[in-house]
Amino acid sequence: MHLVFLWAWMISIAIGMFQMGYCSAMFSSFLDILHTQLGEAGRAVIGDSENFNSVMTTAIPLGAVFGSLTGGCLVSYGRRKAIIWINVVLCFGTALSMIFNFFTILIGRIIVGFCVGVLTVVCPMFLSETSLVKLAGPIGGLNQVMVTVGIMVGYFFGFLAPLKLDLENNPNPTVKTTNSWRFVFMIPAFVAIIQSLLLIIVFTDDTPKYYRLIGKERHARRIELLTNPDFNERDLILTKEVRSQEQKVSICKNFDPYHRKAFIIGCVLAVFQQLTGINVVILYSAKYIEFGQENETHDVLVLARMGTTIIGVINCISAIAAIFLLAKFGRKPLMIISNIGMCFCLIALAVWPKSQNSSYLIAFAIVFIIFFEIGMGSAIFMYATEIMTEFGISIALSITWILTTLVSLLTFKTLGYFNQRDLYFIFLGINLLGLLFLIFFIKETKGESKESLKYLYSKVPYEEILTAKLNATESTSPFI
Repeated sequence: MHLVFLWAWMISIAIGMFQMGYCSAMFSSFLDILHTQLGEAGRAVIGDSENFNSVMTTAIPLGAVFGSLTGGCLVSYGRRKAIIWINVVLCFGTALSMIFNFFTILIGRIIVGFCVGVLTVVCPMFLSETSLVKLAGPIGGLNQVMVTVGIMVGYFFGFLAPLKLDLENNPNPTVKTTNSWRFVFMIPAFVAIIQSLLLIIVFTDDTPKYYRLIGKERHARRIELLTNPDFNERDLILTKEVRSQEQKVSICKNFDPYHRKAFIIGCVLAVFQQLTGINVVILYSAKYIEFGQENETHDVLVLARMGTTIIGVINCISAIAAIFLLAKFGRKPLMIISNIGMCFCLIALAVWPKSQNSSYLIAFAIVFIIFFEIGMGSAIFMYATEIMTEFGISIALSITWILTTLVSLLTFKTLGYFNQRDLYFIFLGINLLGLLFLIFFIKETKGESKESLKYLYSKVPYEEILTAKLNATESTSPFI
């Protein structure tokens, strides 16, 4: 019964990660519609559609950069409280983005992005601090599952956007009058309200680690016994003594011999995750499928939208499959297999003739996404939260969002300077470097205790640290 409760609790927390995927994906189908409507109403601030698309698409990751940096500070007031209050701010940002004005839409999306950035720090941290060691992999995989569910739902809602060409390939007049974008923009607020109600009414506790940091040992032990009835007194001593040291990890101490290497490893992993090439498919998926078509017709637009949705479904299924793989295999082998698979897909995409059947290109892209999701997809949300401090997690995720912002700004400008083959080979080179990094620098975390993971890359062996702490504790512990 405790496992059912634990999974339900963790899913309610992971709902916050839905916002990351949904807010990144749902806007692509409505960019041209909003640009057209603002232009017709004389409210267009940016006349060029490509520049308008870049600015609006970048708003979410730009806000998320600042949100991820802030998330590490907000968690000190409570993980659960941080989620609830940031959901309130998210609702405000959503309301702004539904006002028919360029600046309110832009500011609203930046605020929503800020909230998404905070959630990408707090939610994985909550899951990592509360899950059992034996379920750390599958529960950690929930983060990426919820991201892909959000992406998939965003793509499905894209069908509410009328195509800019009708069946006769004439301009579709519905584009100028539809209000469907307001309903789609409202979904994040609806999700935020549901999550907040669950945390206020049903799941009212915070993580054991947070309770210990504020001196509520009894609360921490109650949560650990609730989620793990096999938790014993010796586990309590180890957990209390080792985790109590984490409150002393200041920003500067992230660079000491105990934490420096883990900090660097997590940040480099964030870079390689974002530069796999996956964002080219996710951020501009519809336009990416259209790219290279001889003529833009109604049928081509339908094909692009259906292809994007199929990719979203495959993306989600792959992330769900990764949960079962994470329960069986270690993080490191899955990331290595993931990287090797992506390299072969990039080679196939690069050498396949552009003039041939595009269905093969879509198939290669789908296989690429499958390999991404089974390993590298969940790397930053799971592996980084296992080995890094709160400040380190914030920095790693801010790097992720900075790179997402740059990719969304530069992708199609880059396509103007490089042909598709050159771009694929660039990503291939980056993935090969990432593969070497995974093989020679990454350590396995599967099966390790949460306490030992924080010292996995320490110059001082964890066994020595643990022995010293136990020797200092045995004479004073009430449980001995």
